[in-house]
Amino acid sequence: MSDYFDGRLLVAPPRMRDYRFANSVIYMWKHDVSGAAGVIVNKPVQSPTWETLCREAAIECKPDVRPALHYGGPVMNNMIGVLHSLDYRIKTTNEVRNDLGFTLDRRAVEDIGMGTAPQHYIITMGMASWEPGQLEQEIAADPPRHSRESWLVMDYDRELVFHSPGKEMWEMALNQAIMTSASRFTDRLLTKN
Repeated sequence: MSDYFDGRLLVAPPRMRDYRFANSVIYMWKHDVSGAAGVIVNKPVQSPTWETLCREAAIECKPDVRPALHYGGPVMNNMIGVLHSLDYRIKTTNEVRNDLGFTLDRRAVEDIGMGTAPQHYIITMGMASWEPGQLEQEIAADPPRHSRESWLVMDYDRELVFHSPGKEMWEMALNQAIMTSASRFTDRLLTKN
């Protein structure tokens, strides 16, 4: 397994002290020697609305198109990105997995507005980012972080990300991540004996 977490999910532990990430599920669309970036996928916002975004950014949209906008993270929160299935691709799409990409391009938002949306997508405002080595330190719970505040890491689950209600997604991801972690721990114990 790679030491990088791109294409995976980070799940905030129940005792996450940083309110910006409390109860969050983050899809990691980039992780390499230059740092890491991801978007929170389980926090739809009430404001601004899709209509407000289209009006203020002068984006044409069909009246029957009304997707939800999500809080993607505390960094560059005026930036709009689209996490989406790869039945939609443009030149600037960052293909993270065989079936999923992240696009930071106005054209992706315009295409959604005109009804040319990918089969699965989440529109995010802002992102989460980490300096080189920072995410690894947070996951390892290096001081001053306590182990109960360490991010839980799990494999990407399309059903969870695109078909779970935002409010329930964190709890479902948390349970799944804990079960996977416990299973790996048990497997290691059994192989030692």
